[in-house]
Amino acid sequence: MIHRHSMIYILVCGLIMAAPLLAPLSAAHAQGAPNLDLDAIDAFLKSCVTTYHIPGLSIAIVKDNQVVMLRGYGEARPGQPMTPKTQLYLGSVTKSFTALAVMQLVERGKLELDAPIQRYLPWFKVADPAASAQITVRHLLNHTSGLSAAGDPNASDYPLSLTDQVKALQNARLTAPVGAQFQYYNQNYRVLGLLIEQVSGQSFGDYMRANILGPLQMNSTVAHPADAPNLAQGHSQAFGFPLPRTQPFRPAALPSGYLISSAEDMAHYVIALLNDGRYQDRQLVKPETLAQIFTLPSGIKSEYGMGWLIAQDKLFGTFYYHSGALENFHAEVLMLPTQKIGIAVLANQSGAIPMLMTWPNILLDGIGELISGRPPKSSPLGWVVLMLTVVTGTDLVIGLFRLGWLLRRAGQIARRPRRWQWLKALLDLVIPLVVLLGLPMAARLILGEKGDWRQAFDLLPDVTVWLWASMTLSLTRGVTRVAIIARHQDNTGPAFARA
Repeated sequence: MIHRHSMIYILVCGLIMAAPLLAPLSAAHAQGAPNLDLDAIDAFLKSCVTTYHIPGLSIAIVKDNQVVMLRGYGEARPGQPMTPKTQLYLGSVTKSFTALAVMQLVERGKLELDAPIQRYLPWFKVADPAASAQITVRHLLNHTSGLSAAGDPNASDYPLSLTDQVKALQNARLTAPVGAQFQYYNQNYRVLGLLIEQVSGQSFGDYMRANILGPLQMNSTVAHPADAPNLAQGHSQAFGFPLPRTQPFRPAALPSGYLISSAEDMAHYVIALLNDGRYQDRQLVKPETLAQIFTLPSGIKSEYGMGWLIAQDKLFGTFYYHSGALENFHAEVLMLPTQKIGIAVLANQSGAIPMLMTWPNILLDGIGELISGRPPKSSPLGWVVLMLTVVTGTDLVIGLFRLGWLLRRAGQIARRPRRWQWLKALLDLVIPLVVLLGLPMAARLILGEKGDWRQAFDLLPDVTVWLWASMTLSLTRGVTRVAIIARHQDNTGPAFARA
């Protein structure tokens, strides 16, 4: 039982880091030209919402700088349909906006890509003074700064301000030489957010509104939930069904994952990116500047440009994508520049199982299959949920039965060999304590991140409740067995000595 639950907890923590890197395209060997069968895509998404109990999602598809599909499915809130105007968190898709803002400032001469961060933030430092002076703007954009969660003792802390967030890096040790290795880490983009504020003289949100969101007519995209009157209700997932949850907002993490947008707004954004940085009569950045965003760093193995992952597909050629996963919201954006096709899907549900099996392994894979002219593949998600439900129910029923049996047979148990009874009691007491107290510490040692049970509940509420209930039953059995042994002691000697 210890090994099984340890693997579950490691999966929970690992998905937080791995989710943004999951590739959304599986049509590498498809033949023929891309085909935008919007009716087939519409039917597929309707089926997904029903089959996988997704509370709501919205989609925008653009082709040749025109919006060709803009729809909502399911509910944003109880009784309120999801629409293309519904506001949802973007998660790590926010990083692409941060990168675009940085490149605007580079183009305007206010930032230099290869300038050290200390030119703009003289107080910036990490644990290594020499490395502190070497980290540049480009390194942050490419996630090649050497920073990672494994080396940052404050990786899971969220101060109230960007400045405090960046200052907390002073205790972070690098886990790779500066510029030598790709390591996806949110803090890189939080430092970039502070750079934007420092050189522009505006808050991150104000800069976005004036220089990106306003020109793109992204009127529903905001930097704070207080400014989002049409914000959807977020959900986790428990035993395959949506569980309404309040999404925490972390201001100091805004540049790495907390912009709020809509499918309609994301259509404007994707059009600009596929149109050399131009939307209608507004040019956000020069084409050559945009090209740098979609350029991989040289000399290292990486699929990450600046705010976008970049990959190759045999049918579609080069494509760009990014996922965004918070506790209760998920976003996926995919662009096929050769075909001038862009897709943005936003949903008001997240969690470990949806991240692993629905995003993007079902939804965007399915859309990719349809575009390539093939039917979407089936998913084992239903079986996984069924197995989880059966295992959870069986485990708890057995636990309750064992506790009831212990209470009914107290006298009989008291007459059995004491050493064996003490061993059983010890196992019932120690194993739950090891699991409940030890797994967060093990996650810290293995993953280099702080792990806690609140985080586990946010991502896997069903597994977390099951684990706590199972361990509570075990502890109760242990305490009960100790009480039975103590109550039936005689005067022939110490209880441990009697066989």
